Amino acid sequence: MALVSANHQSDLTGRLEELERKNQLLEAEVQRLRVYKDYAYTDALTEIPNRRFYYERMLQEIARSRRGAHPLTLAMIDLDFFKEINQSVGHRGGDQVLRFFSQFIRANLRQEDVLCRLGGDEFVILLPDTTPDRTAVMFERIKSKLEKMELSIDGSPRLTVSFSCGVAGFKPDYLPEDFIEEADHSLYTAKARGRNRVVAASEPLVSQTVH
Repeated sequence: MALVSANHQSDLTGRLEELERKNQLLEAEVQRLRVYKDYAYTDALTEIPNRRFYYERMLQEIARSRRGAHPLTLAMIDLDFFKEINQSVGHRGGDQVLRFFSQFIRANLRQEDVLCRLGGDEFVILLPDTTPDRTAVMFERIKSKLEKMELSIDGSPRLTVSFSCGVAGFKPDYLPEDFIEEADHSLYTAKARGRNRVVAASEPLVSQTVH
């Protein structure tokens, strides 16, 4: 009887060890998938969320805004004259400017705000529970802070960086495309008015394409 019990205990120990081994393999696979997902949603250059993450998160925030009647604001940003910056400091220097700019903006946002890079020098920020007016004031303050800073890229002459920003508030009858288009119109208006400024969608829009 004691021998049977010992064998039973040995079988149980073996099964537990096998289950532990499988659990470790499963955890390793989950971690691998998590890393892959993080990579798929992260911009490699700036290490902030990318366009894919932005669109999925925007749909989530729109649904949340509709459910609870919470304000939701979208801000679109372009660096001013980034082509000229690239020509001045080279593409490697331009990459450094983009990395600096993304970290600077993120450091001046609230924890719940979501900063993403769309591509090139284009960035977008989702601001839950925030109105367009409050967002415009916040980005005016951020813009003023940036204007006082000078960058030195690889020993090149110091340069200053500015941005144009378009702001729009979500409305219950909007499709996601309407929300994006309104913020985009505001951004083009800011650029058409001379750049280095913030324009909220409540202001008259300028129907002009500015590159």
